[in-house]
Amino acid sequence: MRKNNRPNVDCILCSVRDDDKNIKNLKIYQDDIAFICLNLYPYNPGHLLIVPHRHIKSFRELDKKEALHITRLIQGVQNLMEDVLNSKGFNIGINEGPNSGASIDHLHYHLVPRYPNELGFIDIMSETRVVIEGLDSIMKRLKERISDYVNNDFFKEYK
Repeated sequence: MRKNNRPNVDCILCSVRDDDKNIKNLKIYQDDIAFICLNLYPYNPGHLLIVPHRHIKSFRELDKKEALHITRLIQGVQNLMEDVLNSKGFNIGINEGPNSGASIDHLHYHLVPRYPNELGFIDIMSETRVVIEGLDSIMKRLKERISDYVNNDFFKEYK
């Protein structure tokens, strides 16, 4: 293991993409351009990573097809999370480069669902996040329904 209990792999997201048996697999979707997985250390229930298959470091390295495809994936997953997790808002972002807080050197988008009344006493006083639903439960719920929101018909508009 590397520091911070990270597995000893060249790239954690490439290992997730490749279904490395030494890595916890939290993927809920994969196609030939990108994959979507739950964040192992979520800020909120349903915190997802949307990741291009290509190992690139910068948003500017995405080609037109990848950029559009990933944008459509994000839109589809927003609809999924509103319906399945009853989220009421989203934070969507990229941390790129060493001064941004990025801890993984493979481009990925964060999609954090937001809910009413998130902060509680423990969050504020103890600087600790309390996550109410476990990763396995959320993963099962999202995987069961993702094909309703991200399917071939969904992508036909731009192909």
